[in-house]
Amino acid sequence: MMSFKKIAAAVMAAAMTLAVVPSAFACTALYVGSDLTEDGTTMFGRIEDLGTNDNNKLFYVSAAGNHKAGEIYDGCYGFTYTFTHDSYSYTARRDDNTSGVCPDCDGTHDHTPYEEAGTNEKGVMVSATESLYGKDAALAVDPYVDDGIEEAEITTVLLSEAGTAREGVALLTSIYENAGAAGGAGVFIGDQNETWFVENLTGHTYVALKLPDSVVFMQPNVSAIGKIDLDDTDNVIASADAISVAQEAGTFVGDAAANVIDWNASYNNEDNARMPAGLNYLNGVDTYTEDNYTEADYAMSNIGGDGSIVPLYSNIKLTKKFDVEDALNFFKVEPIGKTNNVETHLFQVSSTGELDTAIVEWTAFDDDVYNAFVPYYPLLTTDTADVYKYSPAKVVRSDEQPTEGVWYKDQKGRYYTYPEDWTKSFYGARDALSNLLTYGDVSEKDKAAAKADYAALQKDIMEEFAEMKAAVAAADTKEAKQAAATTASNKMSEKVYEKTVKMYNKLQKKQEARAWFGSLLNKNS
Repeated sequence: MMSFKKIAAAVMAAAMTLAVVPSAFACTALYVGSDLTEDGTTMFGRIEDLGTNDNNKLFYVSAAGNHKAGEIYDGCYGFTYTFTHDSYSYTARRDDNTSGVCPDCDGTHDHTPYEEAGTNEKGVMVSATESLYGKDAALAVDPYVDDGIEEAEITTVLLSEAGTAREGVALLTSIYENAGAAGGAGVFIGDQNETWFVENLTGHTYVALKLPDSVVFMQPNVSAIGKIDLDDTDNVIASADAISVAQEAGTFVGDAAANVIDWNASYNNEDNARMPAGLNYLNGVDTYTEDNYTEADYAMSNIGGDGSIVPLYSNIKLTKKFDVEDALNFFKVEPIGKTNNVETHLFQVSSTGELDTAIVEWTAFDDDVYNAFVPYYPLLTTDTADVYKYSPAKVVRSDEQPTEGVWYKDQKGRYYTYPEDWTKSFYGARDALSNLLTYGDVSEKDKAAAKADYAALQKDIMEEFAEMKAAVAAADTKEAKQAAATTASNKMSEKVYEKTVKMYNKLQKKQEARAWFGSLLNKNS
């Protein structure tokens, strides 16, 4: 990264304090069943958000046997797990603790902090997690467990161990029942045959739903499970105390005699501005606001108008069948897309065809408003691009205004100074550009140009993905298919990285020139 002269940095940084956004741990998930997509694939995934994005992210392949049978995994916050067999290989995105100190728990023990999502060699996909927040009264009855499983460990354990989606659901729910959970979460667990969605909002209660091909839903840190008949045992798995805990807490909504619970009304304790934005996009309207949406507009139910059990549904009605770009563009809708985005993944799954090419992971880092997604065949990917695995020096946080270097001021008044090698990392380059576009002295014209550049790049990537599909199909051995897929995806990732660095350097030079000119005006005034 180029360093500013002191005067340029000072003027730039002053400008960067103007565009302040509220802090939130504000992830947003999406599911679109195959009946509702143009090509008959199922699509699901989420954005990971943080209040400030100064910790590097990595994307890589975890080798088979990384964890050994009998090994005790020691997570971030006290949860431990003993692996039952050598771990499967899997793709993963994770926080970067290669410096020896975990950015999540500050621990120095050997662990992989917060592997958010990936696909293992058996074709099991996990997207974890969408943070959820239970009602205080319910948590008083069934509190979170300090050394229970936490968001940071779910993907690591499930992808290492589970050979099918059902095995993953059984493993996670057994952990909730026995070790307990350190927090509330929504988790996707899928394979080529089925996709499950699991929510917990207290220490031990949970509901897991087998998602049908006919449903669409979104989840912005708000429980997406509404009125559920728990007798639908083919498609619903619930903790034995799902109703009784809410009853004891005085929060239960439903019909206990009929084994029916309104899960959202009984346990959920959050609402937010991203829900109406997402509902407007999915329904093709502009009528939803923070004040007028209700649980009925978004939550899933399996109860029909006559009280009978029906296939799971929501009241979200897409105006057309989605293609993958429609799903990716959902994550660009503000305030779903914003500078607080850290990483975004979307799984696109075909229920037919060879497993190796039935699953596509679309991946992006940082701000989705200005972004392009890259496709990977996870079961054919032997390695990721080097820029995904680069570990730069740490961003320096300070309460005092820096006098030199490239820095910005966050929404809480804290200062962040980039290390010299920040943009050598894929995440670092994307983060630097996002913060410049959000906080910096950048014109609306330049912001529009950045969006247009990424849109054009996304179009190029779609064309290159079609070529990649053809190359993989033409390859006559597994090794040749792996080489074709890995090379093509990494080339696309490098193209996004190079475009980002070029855009950042160009805008930074513009800002330096404006800062220099402004300093002259101030000097002569």
